[in-house]
Order: sequence, then C-alpha cells, then structure tokens
Amino acid sequence: MFQAFCKMFFTCYCPLTVEGRDQLPDPPFIICSNHTSHIDSAVLMTASGLPFSTFAMLGARDYFFEAPRVRFVVSRFMNVIPIDRHAQHNSLRNSLAMCGDFLQRTRGNLIFYPEGTRSSNGDIHAFKKGAGMFAVELGVPVVPAYIEGARSILAKGKFVPRPGTVTVRFGAPIRFASDSSNALVGRGIRKAAVELLEQRIRGLCHNPPSGVLAGLPKAGLSKTGLSETGSAEEEQQTTISILPAPVPGQNTKGRRLGGTP
Repeated sequence: MFQAFCKMFFTCYCPLTVEGRDQLPDPPFIICSNHTSHIDSAVLMTASGLPFSTFAMLGARDYFFEAPRVRFVVSRFMNVIPIDRHAQHNSLRNSLAMCGDFLQRTRGNLIFYPEGTRSSNGDIHAFKKGAGMFAVELGVPVVPAYIEGARSILAKGKFVPRPGTVTVRFGAPIRFASDSSNALVGRGIRKAAVELLEQRIRGLCHNPPSGVLAGLPKAGLSKTGLSETGSAEEEQQTTISILPAPVPGQNTKGRRLGGTP
C-alpha cells in the first residue's frame, strides 16, 4: 500500500524524473545519496522501480528507535537498520553485521546517507568516515545518487509536504574491494572510498551521469598502496576496484515516472 501511494504521490502531486536508472546493477547493491528530507528514501525506492520490500535503510537509532511512536510508524512502512550517528567502532560493526545479514538473507538492497543527517540548507555536508566501512566491507556494488528538489517538498523541521518536482540521478555503480589484512591500509582504503563517493555524488549535483566509467583517475593514494582502476586489476597488496556491474535490460534513463522521455 505504501509503494502504491508513493507511486501516485510522485506521479500526480510531486512529479518525479529519474536519470540513470539503467545503471542500477542486479541486486544486491547499496544506494548512497545526499540527504535533505524525510521523503528521500521513498523517492529513491520509487525511482529504482524495484519493490519497496527489497530495501532496507540505515536510520539513526536515537531518532527512529528511541521514540516509541516514531518506531511504530516507521516499522510499518520501511525496513530500518539502526545505526548510532556518533558510534564507536564496535557499534558500527554491529550495524554492519545487520546490514550483511539483510543482504545475504533477502538479496535486497540498502539505502545509506553518508552525511549522517539531513542537510538543513540543501548543501552536501562532509561525509562521515564510517561510511567507508559499509561501502568497502559489505562487498556489493555502491550506486552514487543525487536527489534534487526533495527539500523544497519537505524540508527539515516541516511535516506537511508541498507540491513540487523532484529529480533523482543515479551514477555508475562502484565496487570496492581489498585483499589487505593490514589495519592501517584498511583505514586508508575506507577513507579513499568515502572521498570517491563524495566526489561522485557532488558531481551528480550538476552533471547528469554519462553511463560509462570514462574519465576516472588512474592512481590513488600511493602511501597506502591504493589504486583506482576500471577492472579487478591489483596493485601491490591493496586495491580499490571500480568494476562494471551487470544491469537489467532497462531503457529508462532520463524518464519521468509513468511518462515519456
């Protein structure tokens, strides 16, 4: 019922345009997006064209789980995995394990907001360093995404959505991989993953996705033996690989939901 409502909402009340939907890989994958509104998750799930039941999202434990009323409402509409916004390493590991279990058990997808909270002014804030742990260690493709217009519909602190238009741009999927057991190198890889994701999402803010993996830098952080490549090629002991992922045979790039190009 919630999925049907959102489809109608983003067709009639707040028309949704989707760019780059054909770049979504086969599940499981992670959508990593900017965050300005409580409608962002509904926007991304609708834009994906996939069943809402196949998605889970990381949600702040203090916001979504400590208030009984909020927990009751959210649990009826979405799968939310709790995460502590100011968590220590062990707490992040617990959330990571729950995400891994969801992906393995359901072959579903995750929605993750690396800023950690909604932006009140619409600007993309610095990404939390813990985002790199989820991007690298879950071992599934990460799809950068940018949502435009959601803040105008339902800004932080507002409770009644206003009519407007919203656009979702999906970028090319990235797969992060490392075979290193060195803790110091691992931290370097996670840091580089966060920086790359932030770069890609900021790029989608102004530039629609090209649909190819062209124009990527060939080198990464030499101090950690890190490289960024277009294949599974390894350099020294540690590699961040950006791998093309198989995508379903869709031709929906640049289409408005329920409409024509």
